Amino acid sequence: LTLPWSQVVTGKRELFVLSSPPTAPTPAAPTPAPMPADVPAANEACKALRSFYDAIGAKDKSPSFADTSSTCCAFLDVRCTQPDGSPSPPLGQKEGWKAGATLTKIKFRGGTELGGSGTLPGALLLPLAGTLEYLDLGKEGDRSFSGTLPAELTQLTALQKLSLTTGKFSGTIPHQLGRLPALEKLTLLSKSLSGTVPGELCHRSDGSLRKLVLDDNVKLSGTLPPECFLLPTLEEISAKKTRISGTLPSKITAPLRLLILEEVSLSGSVPEELCKGEKLEELVLRRANRVSGTLPTECLSHDTITKIDLKRTKVGGTIPSLDKAVPKLKTLDLSNSDVSGTLPASVDMFSGLEYLAVDRTKLYGIVPESLGDIRGLKKGTCTLQTESRDVNFWCPLPSNAPYCTETSSGETIGCSVMSPPPPPPPAPSFASDTAVVVLLICAIAIPAAAWLLYTLCKRVAITSTVVVPKMTELDSAAVEHVPEGEARPTHYN
Repeated sequence: LTLPWSQVVTGKRELFVLSSPPTAPTPAAPTPAPMPADVPAANEACKALRSFYDAIGAKDKSPSFADTSSTCCAFLDVRCTQPDGSPSPPLGQKEGWKAGATLTKIKFRGGTELGGSGTLPGALLLPLAGTLEYLDLGKEGDRSFSGTLPAELTQLTALQKLSLTTGKFSGTIPHQLGRLPALEKLTLLSKSLSGTVPGELCHRSDGSLRKLVLDDNVKLSGTLPPECFLLPTLEEISAKKTRISGTLPSKITAPLRLLILEEVSLSGSVPEELCKGEKLEELVLRRANRVSGTLPTECLSHDTITKIDLKRTKVGGTIPSLDKAVPKLKTLDLSNSDVSGTLPASVDMFSGLEYLAVDRTKLYGIVPESLGDIRGLKKGTCTLQTESRDVNFWCPLPSNAPYCTETSSGETIGCSVMSPPPPPPPAPSFASDTAVVVLLICAIAIPAAAWLLYTLCKRVAITSTVVVPKMTELDSAAVEHVPEGEARPTHYN
């Protein structure tokens, strides 16, 4: 790595000679032509880039790669920025670059042949620290980078996008990445990264982070930092197929456009604040089978929503009736959830639907004719039930939507001849409650009053009885001899 520039180029030329037929004579390594000061390849950034390629045994597929006098801006996997903002020359063209062009992007994709799998020499990228804005470390393949993410990446202060989609990187996510002031998009798709999501990624309230993608990191665990849901710049969080756990935060102020947490161990309910923003486009909690609560009705009527996927969750609630069209919603998957109630007659307000799945839910009742008015379902996917023996809906089924009333095998879904359930009895009024109380009082009071009256009358009858004594013979005789018109004497013994 400390060889003079001429020796580095000479060594590279010798590599090309070894790949030629054995009978061909080995030419002497030519002395590289002097590089003018106004040629971008002469600057330190391009020198560092060629040293980087040599260290990893890589070569760009552009014809200009072998010409050391050409600009590295002509490499297929390299992008440079013109100083005056003029259009860039076609890929692989070494002419047309003006003096002062800046190397801003390196993307190890189809335009680079890597010499083999190896660790990333991060120190060789330091000369690019002030200009490199985009670094893509490649995708999965036999020849891809491995090892841990080098600490030198945290010194690329101009870096705006860092991406890797190879599963050979291991170790933890460097928390120092949160210090990069210009970082906007962080995409780490690897099956071997472990540890937790560092909260430092979302600590910079004055930062620029807009996209955080951590998909397929099956060893990544812990919780999502709550700071990320409060970051004023963050628009996308995706951590599907990870071991992320914890609960969904109840407070979300980040202007999220995408929230994709598929096949994770999160619990809790869908926060209402999530759907009160003005930017939400996708809400995917597919197979997050610990998520519960009720269906976020505000999300269903959101003007910007394009996808809601709550398949295999415990989310319940009902599908609301709509009073306005929701034309941007393309996908609504509620299959295998606890959603109940009926399909509203206003289901045609989801006029842009191309994918509808409500099978294995608790939905029942009449399938509205308006379902057939959604044109996108005719060529898309519409699944009410997966098997004909399932009987959730009532007959007759709508005739204008056979693509919804048939299973994947072409059988008509089951339905039952049922009338709507009788309305519930009216709630008792105050007057009826009073009448019941009065009757109850009377039922108790009248027998008690009758018994009391009977007892009182009996006592009065006993106390008013007069005992008349018998008359003596003298009294009897006196009564008989009393002259007419005089009072008879009365004597009682």
